[in-house]
Amino acid sequence: MDRAQATVIVVGVAWLSLYATLLSYSRDMPELARFVGEVLYLVPIIACVCLGVRAATRTSGRVRVAWRLLVVSNALWLLGEVIWAVYSYTSPAGPPVPSAADAAYLASYAVALPAIVVGLGLGVVGRGQGLLDALLVAAGAGAIGWQMIIAPLVPHDWTAAALVTFLYPVFSVSVVSILVAVMLSGSQYVPRSMIIVGAAFGLAAITDGTYAYLTAVREYESWSWVNLGWQIEAVLLCLAAVTAARRREGDEAGVPDPDLTFLPAVVAVLAVGGLALADLLLVGRLSEVTLAVIMLLLLGLLVRQVVATRDRTRLTQRLRTAAITDPLTGLHNRRFFEEMLDLEADRAVRRSAPLSLVLIDLDHFKEINDTYGHSTGDAVLTEVAQRLRRSFRAGDLLCRYGGEEFLCLLPGTGGRDALDLAERVRQGLCGTPVSVLGSEDRISLTASLGVATAEPGSGRADIDRLINDADQAVYRAKALGRDRVVGSGRYAAPELDNALPLPPPLVWLADRVDRAVGEREHSAAVARWALRTAARLGLDDAAQRRTAAAARVHDIGRIATVARPGGPGPHDGDRGHPEEGARLLAELADLPELAPLVAAHHEWYDGSGFPRGSAGGDIPIEARIIAVCDAWARLRNAALAVGEPAVAGSREELLAGRGSRFDPAVVDAFLELVAEGVVDEPAPLPLGRPVVSGRRTP
Repeated sequence: MDRAQATVIVVGVAWLSLYATLLSYSRDMPELARFVGEVLYLVPIIACVCLGVRAATRTSGRVRVAWRLLVVSNALWLLGEVIWAVYSYTSPAGPPVPSAADAAYLASYAVALPAIVVGLGLGVVGRGQGLLDALLVAAGAGAIGWQMIIAPLVPHDWTAAALVTFLYPVFSVSVVSILVAVMLSGSQYVPRSMIIVGAAFGLAAITDGTYAYLTAVREYESWSWVNLGWQIEAVLLCLAAVTAARRREGDEAGVPDPDLTFLPAVVAVLAVGGLALADLLLVGRLSEVTLAVIMLLLLGLLVRQVVATRDRTRLTQRLRTAAITDPLTGLHNRRFFEEMLDLEADRAVRRSAPLSLVLIDLDHFKEINDTYGHSTGDAVLTEVAQRLRRSFRAGDLLCRYGGEEFLCLLPGTGGRDALDLAERVRQGLCGTPVSVLGSEDRISLTASLGVATAEPGSGRADIDRLINDADQAVYRAKALGRDRVVGSGRYAAPELDNALPLPPPLVWLADRVDRAVGEREHSAAVARWALRTAARLGLDDAAQRRTAAAARVHDIGRIATVARPGGPGPHDGDRGHPEEGARLLAELADLPELAPLVAAHHEWYDGSGFPRGSAGGDIPIEARIIAVCDAWARLRNAALAVGEPAVAGSREELLAGRGSRFDPAVVDAFLELVAEGVVDEPAPLPLGRPVVSGRRTP
């Protein structure tokens, strides 16, 4: 409570005390009593109209609408009182019944009803159960009001005067019924000013009932103590207006209070019991009106229970959906996936059916967040989820496994079919760049996919092992250049199984070096070709693994020049990087078997290379293979950079070094693979560099 509200309370109490004193003092002075009852009586009503206008201008939302209606209602009330005062002074017999004053009073009530509904319970209309609760409470309160207040005042002769007099308690009971209904059935948040308004109208209802009773038994006088009730109503409305204006009340989020949801039913039951008891005590039987009200309330309770059950079922379903759904992509979440994976593993055993997993990991996704921001990253994940939905089948279970990882369960799908499906998914995912909102840039996506399969006849699938196999397959896919599908177990491609696993940080370092010197992949392509060339030359499995692994990290020694201000060029002349790379592998990565191969990959077959000038057979065969593949990668990247996709020029340059720079046997084996189409082109570096109008920008 602030100073303005406290001031209204103090002034209001002082005014009510003064008014009560004047009423008592003027009982034997007709003129003074008339002045007090007709003129001074208007002061708080005028004040509440003026303060209501201020409240209507300083509030917002539904509260503003309610106060605008209240201003109209209070203005009609003031108009009625002014007309009554004029009649009192100009007509010796007093105001006729009915009169224009009565029309203004009743119109004031008619406007007050929607003001209460809007200010207190507009949200009830939007909820089925809330609306039923409001109707139940209104019916119960109205029935009690009828039995206790209205029924005793029903006139025997329905004259115009009797009708008008009868309408006052009817409107009062209606206001109170709606007031109780919306407060018990609305939302948890109720504007404070509207609570005070409700109290004012509740008091007015009691005062109107008293007025109706007095007019029924004797003539109403200006000095009547009933006036004090309406004066208190006006003071409360003044306080409500100041509260609304000072707090600048408006719409606020409100939720049904679960602790109050039982009250509407309680009110209805009490109303039924109260009406029945009153009838039995007063007339000795249940009246037709009471029976009708009881039937309506019981029917309302039944309908409410049906609606409550339906709403509870819908809420349970929404909560269940929220619990198993990833909020960003709309896919199932990891928790639900793991539950379903257990069920599908049991089902696969019963049906003797295979069970496959596909793990999808977006390549270089962190660079999207770093370059464009997390909002763009979220948009990319959403687009990826949509593409994956279109690529997988209806019976497959797709989830967001975490971060930029997605996992799909393929019930009844064997390893070969799972690999084929994963490749189609990869092509569908990476075929079209993703547009960046508010920019002309388009992000080219690639992904590494790992496939794991539990074959029928081997017992229940080990869930953890199945997921781990798919995860390891993804690691191998990334180590071999990303943007590919890799299987596990007997479905792994032989050349990929033979690749020596490398620590992910080391692969990341190799990729960072490649990104610093070019726009297309280098070490990843060299690793692919070196693996195939080693197999063509008949090297054993161990040698093939060493060759591919060394090729994947052969340029990591360039990290010193990459970090140098200005960065390296594509041919920066750094003759120390082979030995630096060998040192990193031996001392930091604990891979001493790869160090000699990286150290020698720039030795020439005729002995004129570096760093040691080794020649011929003194150069490890793995290093000779890497030298040819490394040179081809540089030739192809240079040719593609100037728009020359033909390989003839690159082939001629490679042949020009045959016997001098390169081992002739390695060159011949490699060119055979080129002729067979086994050697693919270096792919554009995925992500991190935007694609604008179909062309990559540096």
